[in-house]
Amino acid sequence: MTPEVDELFTDGQFKFMDEEYDEAIEVFSKVIELEPGFAKAYQARAIAYLRKGENDKALEDITKAIEVEPENHRFHYHKGAIHLKNNELDEAVEALSRAIDLAPEYAPAYFLRSEVFDKLGEEEAAAADFNKADVLRKEQTHASKIVDFWR
Repeated sequence: MTPEVDELFTDGQFKFMDEEYDEAIEVFSKVIELEPGFAKAYQARAIAYLRKGENDKALEDITKAIEVEPENHRFHYHKGAIHLKNNELDEAVEALSRAIDLAPEYAPAYFLRSEVFDKLGEEEAAAADFNKADVLRKEQTHASKIVDFWR
């Protein structure tokens, strides 16, 4: 990635954080034009579209991000979130399960899949995922407090 593209992407992130979604989408589109293989730009634009309620465009972009980086668990997580927003619950479970397969320690995917299972009326599966996410979150919090000492 060129410094120009990197700087543009950062500009888009700031626009997004400022909730200037139209401007962020414009910047991320320029990044994609300059670097069509930059998967995180598709992801970022997808999330901006999602925040605007343009779920079809969000799904299109996150699908493109997955085509570029099929092993990125966060992309599958976001795809699941988009499907959930569209009330496409089976597709949401599929995408979130893929995220979990790729990164079994990624607690947010379990939390979100728990929500989907709850909407599907699958209480046991929802509780199992919620508990798994809670355990992972606690383990990660505990691990981050460990201090290593060097002689």
